[in-house]
Amino acid sequence: MNPRALVLVIAVLAALAGGALAAELSNRGPYGEFFFDPATGLTWCDPDVLTGTDRAALDVFVTRNSTGWVWATSAQIDALLGSTAPAGSDLEDVMGAPQFIVGAGGPRWIGYYEGAIPDGWLIQSDTEPYDVLTQSGGQGGVAAWGPGGWLVNAADPTTLPRLADQGVHRQLFHDESSGLYWCDPSLFVGFTRDQVTDWLAANPGWRWAAAAEVAALVGRLSVGDVSLVEIMGAPQFWAGAGEPRWIGYYEQAAQPDGLLLEANIEPTFHIVTNYGTQSSSAGWNPGAWVVTAGAPTATAEASWGEVKRIYR
Repeated sequence: MNPRALVLVIAVLAALAGGALAAELSNRGPYGEFFFDPATGLTWCDPDVLTGTDRAALDVFVTRNSTGWVWATSAQIDALLGSTAPAGSDLEDVMGAPQFIVGAGGPRWIGYYEGAIPDGWLIQSDTEPYDVLTQSGGQGGVAAWGPGGWLVNAADPTTLPRLADQGVHRQLFHDESSGLYWCDPSLFVGFTRDQVTDWLAANPGWRWAAAAEVAALVGRLSVGDVSLVEIMGAPQFWAGAGEPRWIGYYEQAAQPDGLLLEANIEPTFHIVTNYGTQSSSAGWNPGAWVVTAGAPTATAEASWGEVKRIYR
């Protein structure tokens, strides 16, 4: 027997043996971007919202996020076998668009997962109305299949602390987890690093953000599930198909002298999904990552151009 077929047969038999454990999957998240498996208590990110994101970028998200997302194991994916969609709907309604269609229309979801050999894992539904997961197995050379990613969370991500818009002229944001208040990076676009340093000296209580503090924003959802552009201000770069990227100076003056955050999940861009360093930041029209621990108050109302000077 073909080894690939054997893997699929074993997975099917395991599902039948443990069929009593299978459950009805349900949408989770305002856009149905997650789904919930009550049998295991795990929340899954729909594979399709991660389609187009390479393994390296997903590794950054898994490594840096502080909101509980981890790579799913092959055993966790296989454990979905026998799971069903809610009555009157199909699995695409719950798990998102598949990465491949099998035969006459069976959806197959393919994605990167915890393992490296094979480098991908799949699960599929074979029988109309395609509301039961029936097969799973490994997928080698997964990059050629336009994969998504298999990520799970033991918590409900929609209940975790978020990023909230704050401040006069809405040019601050608040991390509900750390309690830190941040200036929108765009406030400092056009400033040199030395000019930001001067601003910090004139505004006691504000300071440069550390790299770990910026990275800790990865995984945060926005309050109201709006685009993070409405929370963090105008991005300094638009990546790929329109993903916002914020770039700014931070506490380290040596190279790499900048850090970036990015929101990649289309079309809502309501989750911080990527973090990285940016060398020679001055060439990217950067802002700055500056924070304060206490809730800032304005000393006076001011024009748009004065906002940078009113927080003390």
